Amino acid sequence: MTRENILQSLYFLITSLIVIGPALYNRYPLVYFDSGAYMEMAVSLEPSFHRAIGYPMLMRISGWIISNWPIVLIQGFLVSWLSFRLIKIFRKNQIYATHFLTITILSFSTSLSWYAAQLMPDIFTYILSLAVALVVFEPHFTWKKALLYGGVIFSSLITHLSHLPLLLLVIATLFFGKWVWASSKLSKARWLGLTLPLILAFLFTSSYNAIWNNGFRMSLASNIFITANIGEMGLLKMYLNENCESNQFSLCAIKDSLPLETGGYLWDVDGPVQTSQGGWAAMNDECAPIVKDFLTNPRYLKWFLFGAIKATFKQMFQIELGSGLQYQYGDGSPPSWPMHTHFKQELNEYLISVQNKGNGLPLDFFRILNYISLFLTMLVLGWAVLTGRLDQRLILLIVLFLIFYFYNAAITGVLANVYERLQCRLLPLFPFVALLVLSSVEELSQGKSKVTRRE
Repeated sequence: MTRENILQSLYFLITSLIVIGPALYNRYPLVYFDSGAYMEMAVSLEPSFHRAIGYPMLMRISGWIISNWPIVLIQGFLVSWLSFRLIKIFRKNQIYATHFLTITILSFSTSLSWYAAQLMPDIFTYILSLAVALVVFEPHFTWKKALLYGGVIFSSLITHLSHLPLLLLVIATLFFGKWVWASSKLSKARWLGLTLPLILAFLFTSSYNAIWNNGFRMSLASNIFITANIGEMGLLKMYLNENCESNQFSLCAIKDSLPLETGGYLWDVDGPVQTSQGGWAAMNDECAPIVKDFLTNPRYLKWFLFGAIKATFKQMFQIELGSGLQYQYGDGSPPSWPMHTHFKQELNEYLISVQNKGNGLPLDFFRILNYISLFLTMLVLGWAVLTGRLDQRLILLIVLFLIFYFYNAAITGVLANVYERLQCRLLPLFPFVALLVLSSVEELSQGKSKVTRRE
C-alpha cells in the first residue's frame, strides 16, 4: 500500500466518523423502536412480514452478532465515499477541501448524520440516491464502475421494501422523460448498472421469502399496510359501512371505533393485527379484497386517488429531524431484549448511552439548524436559478433528486403512512446540491480571476 493510499484511507475514516458523529456523542449507535426487530432478525435471519431481510444480513456480516458499531461505520463510509465521488464529477480543483467542508456542514446542520448514526436502514435511501446519481453522471463509465455502483445499489435495495418501487419509478421516469433527460445517451453499462441490481434485488428478496415457505413475493404484509393507511385517510370506515352486511371482515366488529392512525392498526396491543388469531398472515389475506376494491372499483378508487395525492404532498413536508430518537430505550423496551440476549458485550455501552440515560440528545438545537440549512438551501438554489448560475448537469442533478424525493413521498405516504422519519431521510440531498452550486460558482470565479491576471 502506497503512502497516498494510506492517507486516503485515513481521510475517509475521519470523514466517516464525522458523518456518524451523533453515535460517538451518544457513546453508542442511536436506536429507534424498530432497531430491536432488526437485531433479532440479524440473529435468526428469518424473514419478517413487514421488514426487508437485507439490513439484518448486513448487520450480521459486519458485526458477527458481537457489535453494532461496524454497520454504522459502513453507513458513514458509504455516505462519505459516494459524496466524494459525486463532488469529483462537478468539481475540478480542491476536491478534498470541498468534500470535507460539505460532509462537515451536512453532518452538523441537516438530518444526515442522525440517520447514518442510527441502527436503521433509512440512511440507505440517501445512499441509493447518491449511487444512482453516480451511475448517471460519471463521465467515463466503465463496466467496472457499473459493477461497483451496482453493488451499492443492490445492497441499498434489499435493506428496505420501499426502495425497489422507488428505483423502478426513477428508472421509468429516466426512460420516458426524454424531454428532461437525454436518456438515449445513457450507455448500456449505465442502464445495466441501474436495472440489473433492481432485478437481482427483487429475485433475492422474493426467493428468500419462498425458501422460508412464505411464497415468492416481495412483501408479506402489503395489504395490511395499505388498509391501515386507508384507515388513517378516513376512508375505511365509509367502506366498511357499505360492505359489512355482505362481507364478514373482522374489522366490521370495530368499524365504529377504528384506530385513527396507521400505528394503531399495526402495533397497538388491542389493534386489529395484534389481536388477530391468525396473526399477520391471516390479517393480510383478509385485507386483500379491501385493497382490491380500492384499486379496481371506480367508486373506491376515486376516494383512494384523492387520499393518495393528499398523502403524497403531506409527506413531502414531513421534515422534522430526529423522529423516534427523543425516547429512552432502556430495560423493557423492544431494542433492549436483543441487547440482553445477543449483544451482551455491548449491553453496558447501550444502557449508559446519552439516549438511554435520560440526559436527552440535543435534538431541539439540531432541529433549528436543520430548518436554517433548508432555508439557506432554498435561497442559494433560488438565486442560482434566477441568475443563471446552474449548468445543465447541476440542473439535471436537481431534477434527479427531486424525482427521488417525490417518489419516496408517494410510496411511503400511500403504502405506509405519512411520517417524518420516512421523508426527512432524503432532505439532505438539497443542501448537498446547494453546496455543489456554491463550490462551482467559486471555482468559476477563480478561473476568471486567473484569466484576468494573465491578461
